[in-house]
Amino acid sequence: MRNILTLLFPTLLLLLATGCEEEVLTPATGSALETYYPLELNRPAYYRVDSIVLTPTVSGIRYDTASLEARETLVETFVGADGATVYRGERWERADENQSYVFKQTFTVSRMGSAVVRSEDNLTFTKLVLPLREGVTWDGHAAFDATRDVSVGPEFLDVYNGWNYVYTTVGENLTLPTGLQLDSVVTVDQAAVDNLIDLRTAYERYAPGLGLVERYIDARHTQCRDCCAGNTAECLDLPWDEKAEKGVILHQTLVRRD
Repeated sequence: MRNILTLLFPTLLLLLATGCEEEVLTPATGSALETYYPLELNRPAYYRVDSIVLTPTVSGIRYDTASLEARETLVETFVGADGATVYRGERWERADENQSYVFKQTFTVSRMGSAVVRSEDNLTFTKLVLPLREGVTWDGHAAFDATRDVSVGPEFLDVYNGWNYVYTTVGENLTLPTGLQLDSVVTVDQAAVDNLIDLRTAYERYAPGLGLVERYIDARHTQCRDCCAGNTAECLDLPWDEKAEKGVILHQTLVRRD
């Protein structure tokens, strides 16, 4: 893991000289992106993934839970149409350590100027931007229509509708549910929508030298039919566990990175 103080030193000198009290985690240079989203071939990251998918049944909405292990590795590079270096990665999954990994999908990642861009499932996301500073916001879904429906189990849902990316914490020390202890973590809040019919909560966390260490999505929807026969007044104050009719909850946490 690179020494975060080396990245901080020029910025700290600037703050002392100007008397500014604004916290800046890293200078607005490509080194920050290299630190928080390292692009290294053949260095796999291992994750625990817990998921819940809402499934409609004749007796109501069933919450189907599942857990698995995932391995993501950048395996090769190529030059894109714009001349930028693109990294192609592979994601493999297995039910547990007693099973063999099975290929799940391919994805690509590239650094484009002051941003890190990842594409998967025909969707392109802007994951990180410069500067890495609390309060900085951006459109992480500028490359596609965020209102488009995507598959969530047996249903379709506009999972990414209403998202707005923002750095909410920088330089945080925390312990992941997997027990991994981290410092200098950056948190990107991606969604905070909670109205009568839609719930969207999402965030990602990144650590120096490790990249993505945690990802969480809770995307649910209701028309208040199953719980309340369409009575929105009755539906309004119900918890989402009782009124949701379709959706997905996903929690991915880093176990280790080789």
